[in-house]
Amino acid sequence: MKNKILMLLCVFVTLSFAEVENPLKKAMDIIKDSKTAYSLKFLEKPIPVPDRSKMINIQVYREKTADGYVLKSFEPKGEAKKLFDKAESYFGSHQYAKARDAYTLALQQDPKLYNAITYIAQTYGMEKKWDKAELWYKKAIDANYIDFLAHWLLADVYKIKGQKEKALQEISIAKVLNRNNPRLEAVRKQIFDDNGLSMKNWTFNPQVKMSRDSATGNVNIVADSIWSYYAFVQAAWKYEPEYKKMAGSWEKKYRECLMGLLPFMDSHKGSVEVLSRLDKVLDADKLGDFIFYEIILLDNPNIALLLEQKQIEALKDYLIWANRK
Repeated sequence: MKNKILMLLCVFVTLSFAEVENPLKKAMDIIKDSKTAYSLKFLEKPIPVPDRSKMINIQVYREKTADGYVLKSFEPKGEAKKLFDKAESYFGSHQYAKARDAYTLALQQDPKLYNAITYIAQTYGMEKKWDKAELWYKKAIDANYIDFLAHWLLADVYKIKGQKEKALQEISIAKVLNRNNPRLEAVRKQIFDDNGLSMKNWTFNPQVKMSRDSATGNVNIVADSIWSYYAFVQAAWKYEPEYKKMAGSWEKKYRECLMGLLPFMDSHKGSVEVLSRLDKVLDADKLGDFIFYEIILLDNPNIALLLEQKQIEALKDYLIWANRK
């Protein structure tokens, strides 16, 4: 590997962490000594935020197993399906009392049809019976905590009732459970604004592209200068078996990648938002939450549905904290 820019980076990363543990040196040494040739060019124009509007979760429920949870689809069968379909028809024609009755009967036939509880709550909401709607959304959440729609619509009920803090809590849980849903995001902005929080939908967006030449096996990296170390740690994870073997969790991977931003923190955090956010996160010891919510859930939103309730609530707390002005 004989890339002048990369050689300079290897020297600089050693100097940058000369007096402390060097989290980047291992990756940079592996890259430098690799049989694979790596090249780096600096990015000429910013990489736009990818469109993730179709990477959304649907209503499901989960069952506990020895290894965690398994997600299950709502698939009513037989008499339960007939009753559920009838309820949907009544709902569509605004016959909410009849819809409730049919949803209730469907639920009796199939007690795991937890989404029917949410829809019963919704019928009360359509009738502006907010107290009953609140009661039934809470029942839906008790039965199936990962039902993002129940949290979302309960937040809307609280908003209508003027209970801003409760609305904030519920919409934030819904956002964790369905990270990329654009309609949910619109409601999130309104409720955050009501609570004096930032409406901005900031997105972690590394200014890095990399590809491997199929003929030569060489790895070509294009990155903004601030993201250059991040890019090489990511490349080591992606293309170097020795480094990948050290891996472990995604969180560890991204912790090490993010260390590549530290040399630029003091000089650029005032003008580069990812650095100012990372600085705030490190000061508050919330790096794990940052990685999970801002990075992992973006491209893997369904992982939230497998988390324990206390983990979901911790990410909810992070989201609220991160958007305080």
